Amino acid sequence: MKPVTFSPKKFLKELGTPKRHSAKIIWVLLIILVIPITFIIPEFIRPANLANVMQQLVPLGLIAIGQTYVILGGGIDMSVGSQISLISLIASSLMTDSPLSMVGVTLLCLALGLLFGFVNGFILKLFPMPPLISTLCTGYFFQGIAFALHKTSGGFIPVAFKRVLTASWGMLSVPFVFYLLMFAMAWYVLNRTRQGRYVYALGGNADVLEKSGVSCAKTKILTYMVSGLFCAMVGIYLAAKLRSGSARYGDDYTLLSITATVVGGTSMAGGLGSLSGTVAGTVLISMLTNVLNNIAFRYNLQSSYYKDIITGLLLITAMFFYRKRE
Repeated sequence: MKPVTFSPKKFLKELGTPKRHSAKIIWVLLIILVIPITFIIPEFIRPANLANVMQQLVPLGLIAIGQTYVILGGGIDMSVGSQISLISLIASSLMTDSPLSMVGVTLLCLALGLLFGFVNGFILKLFPMPPLISTLCTGYFFQGIAFALHKTSGGFIPVAFKRVLTASWGMLSVPFVFYLLMFAMAWYVLNRTRQGRYVYALGGNADVLEKSGVSCAKTKILTYMVSGLFCAMVGIYLAAKLRSGSARYGDDYTLLSITATVVGGTSMAGGLGSLSGTVAGTVLISMLTNVLNNIAFRYNLQSSYYKDIITGLLLITAMFFYRKRE
């Protein structure tokens, strides 16, 4: 067997011209960033803070998984934030202290998430148009329903429901373990099943996929249904965590989920990328948010402004770096 040798020159060349949008680049960047961060903000590596980061990344991580499916298939979902908000309000409006109610409302919300995703995909099947425009329209529709239900935060979530969904044991927590399980399942479907190969083919060359006898429309609808399902999970989780629903809970997650996906190496044109890269993008954004919050607390600054600036710069940089090369 020929021995495997490490060539620094070859490695640096791969970083400059990534193959198939390799997730290796973003993981290397993460490791490089952690080193100076631990010196600037020593609190960052404390177990309590790391546990906090692991819980904070869960909503974005789940949404980014669904967004990755859609973008890999050549689409984009601009309605994820509105779906999250609407699901949180539905959950908090219908749930009572009864265990049967908790289970029933949870299942209803998950079913509605699948329905919302189906609507997004079906509209694109009936009226061929850019997914950006289509999902922006449905996003306004979902947001309008959310505001019609409740203009501000409101509703009721039982304490028992919150305790189950937010329970933690040291570094581990229910939401983080759930996120790992969902990632493992999504990764398996995308990389080890025929349907996963269809998603890559849909974004890579839809004409070839159609000629092979696979319905592109059905595959696209399924990617949006996956996105809708993960939106429902996040809406339920945020409602449980905050014990209420709001038409504004999902506002930040549309841009953040796209940023995590693209920074992780998934091509906006579809067909190239991986969920492991999306995880790295999610960790990067969550880590930077936590660091900015720590800096803001120490120096009495408004961290949200800097977070928005950095998020925009990350997205622009990633789109430039992973742009199509001749």
